[in-house]
Amino acid sequence: MEKITRKSAGVKFESDVLGFIDGLAREQQRSRSFIINAILRWYSKWLAEQHKVEAAKSEPVIRL
Repeated sequence: MEKITRKSAGVKFESDVLGFIDGLAREQQRSRSFIINAILRWYSKWLAEQHKVEAAKSEPVIRL
């Protein structure tokens, strides 16, 4: 596994998004940063899986 480095990004959130993140953080007893990183990692994996599915659809089923 690659080493993870941490950097401050200075992001501003809209109030509804911040409320959602804070609620998840309380429920999971984790920090906001942990929750945001977990959501974005999940989304990244989901996008990669979607790309694999799209790539598979474009290939012909029978090759001559």
